[in-house]
Amino acid sequence: MRRTFVLFALAFASLAAATVAALVRPGRPVEQKPSPPPASVASDGALRMQAALERLYLPENRSTTAYLQVDLSSAADPSARRRMPVNAVLILDRSGSMRGVKIERARDAARSLVQALGPEDRLAIVEFSSDPTVLVASTPVSAEARARALAAIEGVEAVGGTNMSMAFDAAAPQLARGRAQGRADKVFLASDGQANAGIADRAGLLALARRDFAPATLSTFGIGDDYDEDLMSALAAQAGGRARYIDSPQVLAGAFRDELSRAASLVARGVRVRIAGLHGASLERVFGYEPEADGWVRLPDFAAGEERRVLIKLAIPAGRGLADIAAVELAFEDVRGVQRGARTVAQATFTSDASLLALAPTAAAVSGARAEMAELAGQAARLQEDGRRAEARARIEAMSRIAKDTAQTVPASAPAFRQLSSEYQIGVSNIDAPGDAASKRIKENLFDVVRAPVAGW
Repeated sequence: MRRTFVLFALAFASLAAATVAALVRPGRPVEQKPSPPPASVASDGALRMQAALERLYLPENRSTTAYLQVDLSSAADPSARRRMPVNAVLILDRSGSMRGVKIERARDAARSLVQALGPEDRLAIVEFSSDPTVLVASTPVSAEARARALAAIEGVEAVGGTNMSMAFDAAAPQLARGRAQGRADKVFLASDGQANAGIADRAGLLALARRDFAPATLSTFGIGDDYDEDLMSALAAQAGGRARYIDSPQVLAGAFRDELSRAASLVARGVRVRIAGLHGASLERVFGYEPEADGWVRLPDFAAGEERRVLIKLAIPAGRGLADIAAVELAFEDVRGVQRGARTVAQATFTSDASLLALAPTAAAVSGARAEMAELAGQAARLQEDGRRAEARARIEAMSRIAKDTAQTVPASAPAFRQLSSEYQIGVSNIDAPGDAASKRIKENLFDVVRAPVAGW
């Protein structure tokens, strides 16, 4: 797994270098070349948004697909930062499936959170097995409260079923009790994700988490080699949080420190974007995110100096001249509780000029291809786990075609894409059973590729 991780990292570094090289490579001179569409940039207070299609020119006589890259960034100026206390709720799994090393990792997580919080923060801990128990009711983290919480954590033992849904319902009032203007709501779930009582299906748990915790950020800590990474990642993804796999206590202190330091320099929360196709264009995929019923996509809260990227695949019909292809809306709440928003439009020029259509693409071509490859590899991993090997191969073949097409479009990226495609194929072929190391690595990589910050985290 370590070798695979290193090779993934090398491949991604090569892709980044290839993107830069492709962008600076001079194109063929074109006589009377029309001006490209203007840059699509919008800003409102703490956040800046820019949208770019992978190509500035599109064919006017046929339909096509194109990646849309939406970059969001927050100011790095320390004067834009404001200390924001945290309203933290930890949901701790102590069911029978957590026996042995797993329950010790869960206790480690609880201890690390308690130690990381300060006197301006609030803390609640809900433990659960067949039934939930409020181990620590929401309270300011004084020295006395910290000592009581640490003592209570020592008594947590693994026994019983896994009723995660009742734990969510028990945690919701504690979250509400600590909620206040100027305080960031953070929910942490430490579990193996193996729900087997109450509402236990993934869709039901996701809906319940939305109902009980919105608009709080929810981050998950997967415990044990057999943890359900699909559920734990989905819970984090829909609530703007981060999914982590905890295999040793050493990583916990840093993980909570990262979470809380981001809250300390928070500049925007409840961040959402909505993408709508124009000129007949339609959305095929928003990589790594599931839009809500109204089309909005929830993003993590933004700390000062943070940059994030959302990648979309569009289906675009034929057209003529300069045209609006997609509208991108941004909505968020600043640290003073003021609702803010911005809107921009991504444009392209339809043409039949072969020289314009052959111009080098933007950075969105490489970013989008990388995201789609990661998503297809993740799908292949799940199919391989289920024994549906023919379907897994079909996903891998589709992924390989994307790698080849991108290598032709951006020649400087060819070696890196070949390496990345090979590593995904090897990773999927090494999956022998659900939850094994190769599968987890591919799924964790998918989360990182499509959801990890570009900078600042």
